[in-house]
Formats: sequence, structure tokens, C-alpha cells
Amino acid sequence: MARAVPAGPLRPYVREYVGWSDTSRAISRRRQLPSGAVPLIVNFGARVRERKARSDEWREYGTFTAGLHDAFTITESAGPNLGLQINFSAVGARLFYDRPLCELTNLTVELVDVLARPADDLIARLADAPSWAARFEILDREIAARIARARPPARAIVSAHDELVRTGGRVRIAEVVGRSGWSARHFAARFRDEIGLAPKAFARTLRFAAAVRALKTAAAPDLADLAQACGYYDQAHFTRDVGAFAGATPTELIVSRFPLDSGFPADR
Repeated sequence: MARAVPAGPLRPYVREYVGWSDTSRAISRRRQLPSGAVPLIVNFGARVRERKARSDEWREYGTFTAGLHDAFTITESAGPNLGLQINFSAVGARLFYDRPLCELTNLTVELVDVLARPADDLIARLADAPSWAARFEILDREIAARIARARPPARAIVSAHDELVRTGGRVRIAEVVGRSGWSARHFAARFRDEIGLAPKAFARTLRFAAAVRALKTAAAPDLADLAQACGYYDQAHFTRDVGAFAGATPTELIVSRFPLDSGFPADR
């Protein structure tokens, strides 16, 4: 694994770069959980199969992106494989793709279907780069250039997104709407178009993501304390959200954790 943060000016838009080299030929099946981020996965080797939570259909992808989701997906891959992942903030993805993220909500699409010919050029340059550091530098330059050319969302949307992320979804939506100067209906519609989820749904996703980070990293988390720390009314509220987003209970996720904060396996 190779991890890096982007260049300083990009950090509001990109959370992290992650590269990997997997020499195993074993099949790996993972439960991918909603996080409030928008991933872009570049595969230089084996392709990935994916199944949505509400579907029995498997689809196969090479280099792809996924919009914000309100439920888990199952991914399956087999090595050997080499690839990298860019974790965009929702505003970062909106600028990088220069399109409203409502077009990608609950969808997974090949990168070429979003960027057209520039996608092939980017993938080739990343594949030919001699090191992870060189790949991450290519990404810094490409992302910065695309963001500079993009039509930005309204300032009220960006400010609301940033505050929701900063507070882990715990700010009151009415307060965010009030600062925008728009009506609640207009604000919700504009936010959903640009970011991909309505403000309350996005806040709920961020609270869940904070809880998942704690479930991944805490040795033996107290679920009641964790629920309170992440902004849930009580443990029952937390358990319902985990079931809705992850299709599992908190205890099931804790037991099934992969080591090194690397996610959760899936058995079907």
C-alpha cells in the first residue's frame, strides 16, 4: 500500500491518494460503505466486479468512479492487481468532473464515460509512471488543472458542504439554510443537484462515516458512547442507520474488520 495526501491547495477537494500492489490470486470480496466521499479507482490489472445493495446483478469495471451512495455495495476482485484510488470530497468531484453530481448518485460508471478521451490519456500516463510518487504528482497536476477550468457551484453550496463535512454532519440543516439566504426548498434542490444527495441525507451519511471510522480503529468500542459521539439520538438510532447503510449490525462489522483500517469483507 502507498498513501499520500495531495498538494496543499488541493486538500479541500481530495482527501487522499491510495495505491496498491496485490500479488495474491485469491478472490477478495469487500463491503464498500457510504462515506460522503467520491472515489475514483484506476485499475492497471484485473477488473473489478460490483453488486449494488438492492440488486442481484453483478457488473464489471476497469477504471471507474462512483457517485455518493445511500447504501453499501459489494465489490469483488482477484489478483495480481495494481491500481490506485483517489478519494475526492463531493465538491472536489463536482469540480473535477465539471458536472452536477446528481448525475452519478448511486451509480458506478467507467471513467471514460465521464471524461471521454482525456480518461484514456490520464490512465496511460499513470500506468507508465515509474513510481507511486510520480503517479501522485501526475494526479496533483491533472486535478488542479481540471478544477481551475471547472464552473464552480454556488458559494452557498460549497460553504454548506464544507460545514457539514467539518462537523461530521452534526450542524442543524436549518442553520445552514438560513445562512444561504435561500428558501429551504430551493436550497435542498440546489444542494442535491450539485452534491448528489439532499442536505439531510448527506449529513446522515457523514455521521455514519464517522461511526465507521471509529468501528474500524477502536479496539473494543462502546457502542452507546460511540453513537452519542457521532451525533445519534441513542444506540438504537445508530443501529438502525448501520443496518440501512451497511446491511449489517455494528457488532457484525466489528467482528469482520480487516486489519490495518482496510475495510470490511463481504460473504455474498
